[in-house]
Amino acid sequence: MVKFILILFLGFVGLQAKSSVDACIPIGKVVILKKSIMSLELSQEQKAKLLKYEEKLKDSLNDVRDSASSKDETLSSLFDENKFLKDKFVLMTKRENLIVTDIISEYFENMYRALTKEQRAQLIKRFQRIERKSEN
Repeated sequence: MVKFILILFLGFVGLQAKSSVDACIPIGKVVILKKSIMSLELSQEQKAKLLKYEEKLKDSLNDVRDSASSKDETLSSLFDENKFLKDKFVLMTKRENLIVTDIISEYFENMYRALTKEQRAQLIKRFQRIERKSEN
């Protein structure tokens, strides 16, 4: 696969990632979700779970990077003597994006599952406020 370079900063700022193929990683959504959840009144147990999920996310994205850079599908394989192999590039990129999307959706699901019913309601209200502000 095309060499995947992920730069991860999973501190308070949230997740940032960069791919040499511009993978569709919804950085803004990850950051908003994390900040919104962390602003809730969380128990120590919940905080520990959330940190565990964050570490799993980081490890999974690192695994994607490592497997992508070790494959035979390299940047040079996207070119032949006469042209750029656009179809091959599109397939490789879609495959990488699907894997990353699955990883991030699992992260979202786990984060949400760790919340109480009341915290989930608070979170939804926060998202609705954010959405209303962005509409104006």
